[in-house]
Amino acid sequence: MALDAATIARWIEPLAREPGEMADVLVERRLETLLEWRDGEVVATRHVAIEALAARRQRGNAQILAAVSRADEAGLREALRQLQAALGRPSLPIRPGKARTEQAEPPEPIERWRKRLGALFSRSAPRHRLQWRLLEVARDVYPAHAAPSSHARALVSVTGRFVAASRRGDESRRFSFHGPESDALGDELRSALQRAAEPREAPVACLEGEIDAVLAGGCAAVLFHEILSHPLEAGAMSPLSGLAEARLAAAELEVRDDPTRLDLFGGYAYDDEGTRPRPVKLLDGGRLAGRLTTRSSAARMGTETSNGHARRAEATDAPLPRGANLVVSGGSVTREEMSRRLGQGLWIEEVDSGSVELASGAFQLRFPRARRVRRGQLADELGPGVLCGDILSSLKHVEPGLGREPHVYRALGWCARGGQVVPVQGAAPDVMIRGLSVRSQP
Repeated sequence: MALDAATIARWIEPLAREPGEMADVLVERRLETLLEWRDGEVVATRHVAIEALAARRQRGNAQILAAVSRADEAGLREALRQLQAALGRPSLPIRPGKARTEQAEPPEPIERWRKRLGALFSRSAPRHRLQWRLLEVARDVYPAHAAPSSHARALVSVTGRFVAASRRGDESRRFSFHGPESDALGDELRSALQRAAEPREAPVACLEGEIDAVLAGGCAAVLFHEILSHPLEAGAMSPLSGLAEARLAAAELEVRDDPTRLDLFGGYAYDDEGTRPRPVKLLDGGRLAGRLTTRSSAARMGTETSNGHARRAEATDAPLPRGANLVVSGGSVTREEMSRRLGQGLWIEEVDSGSVELASGAFQLRFPRARRVRRGQLADELGPGVLCGDILSSLKHVEPGLGREPHVYRALGWCARGGQVVPVQGAAPDVMIRGLSVRSQP
């Protein structure tokens, strides 16, 4: 039986009658398809469909969440029964049948992708172990005393390793690519894989010590995701806490989190509380400008409404304030001028992963390779390393003069916090930072 919005409203609105009380129901339907590729052949295929429903009631900081693994009226009644029992209220009597996880039929785009990927992998990286994943998620949110919302996304990921040529012979390279499913994404994937497979010089050991670096090709989005998005998620305590409107960086630096960018992996039309999101400036003219909020965190901060950053990894998770798409505005400097300004240091175009310790502000960025810059010219290939720094110092030492064009960084696709993994992405121009620390990575 289809869920009826009027019925849901009638059942959940009594749970949110007093000031500071909120209640909602989230319904999720998820279809995941995996193709495992090995040297041009599909060696394994999996299609899984999962549905879930969660009823939630929050008052102040106290929250109760009841979830079931079905998305029909029986599931709704069971979730509400659990919620009402936890509140000590009379509950609905009907229980659902057995919870279910179903094997699904392959969605329509699979055969089209299978043909394109076979030709692409064979040409660009004949020897490979790659996984193609299509995740289709549809979510309906029914907030008490507000209109329901619906949102669906289809996300493609390609991850794994392939063998590529270098001056020292064949080498294994990691590959990571994430984007919203579209006809144009295949061409973008082909270009990314061809760039990743280009022949390279044999690398030498990475430098150690203090270094200046340019984060190019969009990978600066990973840095700002770690040192701005995470510290500015409502409720996070970090060196940025208590610095509202403080100037932290050069006036040219403009950074925002923008869930409305549906061309990026982390975009969405409504958040997981049913709020339409809006872009939030994190740095405006180098000054601290905003935080990412949910309905409850906005109420605690004394602002009128959420800015639409409530996110759940799955229906069974409680919503948290999370970043989505970290976007850095471009400047006016060419790559050639950026290299000359750097003089001596590192030129990095790939970042595998990043992390930040919020209490201290210390962060790390891991990169698989870099180029040494000598006298403003690209020189040696360097092996894997780790860039280290702290939030306030690194923001202070971002050089004025950013690259002209923000580049989408498709290698950034997922972010974990508190056990919840959500899609994210970003775009950034070339960015130079002075005084970082670097060490080699085995």
